[in-house]
Amino acid sequence: MDKSINRLLRLVAVLMLVMLLMSSDAKTAPRNVILMIGDGMGPDIVAAAGAYEYGADYHKFGGTKKLTMETLDKHFYMTTFAATGNGYDYTWNNGNRDYPKSGATDSGAAATAMSSGVKTYSGAICVGPDRKDVEIITEYARKMGLKTGIVASANFNDATPAAFTTHNPSRNDYQKIAHDMLYVNQPDVLMATGGLLGTPDDFGLKYFAQVDWDGVVAGKTGYKLVQSREEFKKLITEPAGGKVLGLVPGIKILKTCNANRKSANPAQPTLKEMSQAALSNLANPNGFFVMIEGSNIDKLAHANSLDGTIGETLAFDEAIAATIEWIGKNGGWEQNLLIITADHDTGYLNNVKPTEANKLPAVKWGTGDYGWGGHTNRLVDLYTMGKGSEVFNGLATRHTDFDHGDVTVVDNTDVFKVMKAAIPVVEK
Repeated sequence: MDKSINRLLRLVAVLMLVMLLMSSDAKTAPRNVILMIGDGMGPDIVAAAGAYEYGADYHKFGGTKKLTMETLDKHFYMTTFAATGNGYDYTWNNGNRDYPKSGATDSGAAATAMSSGVKTYSGAICVGPDRKDVEIITEYARKMGLKTGIVASANFNDATPAAFTTHNPSRNDYQKIAHDMLYVNQPDVLMATGGLLGTPDDFGLKYFAQVDWDGVVAGKTGYKLVQSREEFKKLITEPAGGKVLGLVPGIKILKTCNANRKSANPAQPTLKEMSQAALSNLANPNGFFVMIEGSNIDKLAHANSLDGTIGETLAFDEAIAATIEWIGKNGGWEQNLLIITADHDTGYLNNVKPTEANKLPAVKWGTGDYGWGGHTNRLVDLYTMGKGSEVFNGLATRHTDFDHGDVTVVDNTDVFKVMKAAIPVVEK
């Protein structure tokens, strides 16, 4: 009976969503849709960051303090499984704590689900299980007259930014993805790492064909190319007025932060600065869609580096704080929709116990004695606020979860549905 009721409720929600899409116009829709993804940022990673920042004053341990992302007015849990997985079992196979280690998605399939509303196989970039292209939110937004932007703290053609820009049967087809992103699909703003140094052993050649890079430098893409931290920061107060490509050259990821945020490279822009620059350059009367990824939470969680995982999560939270500040100065919540979530959980961080503020908490990685270096199929957090966020209420279902107890849950494909519903329809 519970499953039948849930199916009926979701059917009603979808019908309401269709009605909303048909009736949406510039008077009722937000101007800007902002999606922020913490790659690999499972709920216990968020809890560990809060425990470091506030100790026992953190709200999950009886206090009142919250991370910025947790102050948004709506919170859901989200399923992340791919089409090639076995769904999500709320009982964890009758209480088997090793259950989440199997059936986990990768970033390609997870980002595709959020950008297109279509479940697909791991490794796919915006193609369905049949390997045919599926429409993605940036393509829809562009058709409706919005600008589009992508920000990431890793390679611009890594799985998540790629899945919000282009299509490919394999996330590993880096050079083709790079070409399509910069010469075919062309978001208005793209800020990440990438680019070539011109040395014979340049590792970037794996990700970027020399001829395509030469075209970027020669101005053949129409992008204004910025590479230094000073250039990124200048864009915050002095928008370029056209397409902007910001690439930090010679590296695969921005230098990662420790929990105290003192290990970042001062010569590189921060994710916060990239986000501020992107928002400034996307702002326009017709609105925009932007995806901002804290890419390196995942990288550190794969290595079970608690210090780095917390540091990157807090750096992501600083970018969120700057984004909320920008929203307050640019139409407020009536003209902006903000969604914050993760593509999947990485590292199986659990059993978080705080010590004191600015001290690493006690945690466990995985279920055994040797940690866990992969993704998991656990639920992740979704925080949202602003015009259009109420659509999630109609898509959510209630469950009793082995990990979290009574929860309200959406699926990663629902992110696309809500974002599409939030974009005003322009009649052609």
